[in-house]
Amino acid sequence: MRCVAAISLALCVTVQPAAAQSADTPVMGSQATAEQPQPGEATELSQILVLGDAIGGGLGAGLVRMAQGDGHYEVSNRFNEESGLARPDVYDWTESLPKILATTHYDVVVVLMGSNDRQLIRTTNERFAFNSPAWITAYKRRMDELLDRLAASGARVYWVAIPPVADADYDKDLREISALQRERVEQRGFVFLDFRAQFSNPDGSYSDTGPDEMGTIRKLRGRDGVSFFKAGNNKLAQLVLQSIQSGSKDRPVSRIAVAIAEPQPVEPQRSVPLFGQSLVLGGILTLEPSDIRVDAMVLAGAGLKPSAAFQAIRDMTVTGSGAEKLLRRGEMALVPKGRADDFSLPPEVSSE
Repeated sequence: MRCVAAISLALCVTVQPAAAQSADTPVMGSQATAEQPQPGEATELSQILVLGDAIGGGLGAGLVRMAQGDGHYEVSNRFNEESGLARPDVYDWTESLPKILATTHYDVVVVLMGSNDRQLIRTTNERFAFNSPAWITAYKRRMDELLDRLAASGARVYWVAIPPVADADYDKDLREISALQRERVEQRGFVFLDFRAQFSNPDGSYSDTGPDEMGTIRKLRGRDGVSFFKAGNNKLAQLVLQSIQSGSKDRPVSRIAVAIAEPQPVEPQRSVPLFGQSLVLGGILTLEPSDIRVDAMVLAGAGLKPSAAFQAIRDMTVTGSGAEKLLRRGEMALVPKGRADDFSLPPEVSSE
């Protein structure tokens, strides 16, 4: 057991993540901020405005980071965590948008909202239950009002579908909201972006782990099954930026954007680092922990304390494997008789 603890500690100390994450808590959003051009450059910046709820704010923060160093984009992030279209009494985007657009001419507007819209729509005298015919009619009307304001701005509009969430019932409702959004957005000739596949397992189920914007397997989603970690916001933002670049004839598509344009497999590969070598009868013996997923190795090096890294490895062992028995239940696997590490006493020699 001391050997296992030593190996786990060594992983925490020696394995370095491909791209460091500054915090272990979900990044919900950011204040409005902008990317400045490189010194000496005369390139006119394309102005990007991001509007949304908490998830949209995270996307905006990711776009600011992904646009850094490009020299072509200035990103402004405007969000209200509890907002949406169902409750203008909480925050009215249609009313606020003209004021937001008054100070700057935006070339591109990116919208991601709707995760708070699974609720009653209220008017002065009526209440419409979620997804009822009256609710759908009222929701479409509010979509059209906001799209009217966006169309008047002259900006290219990219509306992003609500990402998948862990709770099946909640996710089903959000998919129906996204379907309504797609209908109204595409009817106006705007671009509707759906990246559900990039944040799901191959069978379409929810996944909180996958390749980040650089292709490194890591945790992308928060424990609540809704929010995104910084790495997840970066990946979503890079996908959106790739779409913006592809839609602009005078803007080259970045190499990183091209690299992730095709959906990547979310399930991590099972090849993992070799822990050591030793000579056995003149040959090299290598040890490979085939029952521990590779993302355990990634998490072990992501700045976690030894205890947290070891817990992450325990959580990621394959059910029914020898690693699970050892790391979760403390059960040592029996060594086959006669193997090199079988140190059991030989059977008693007969006195005859």
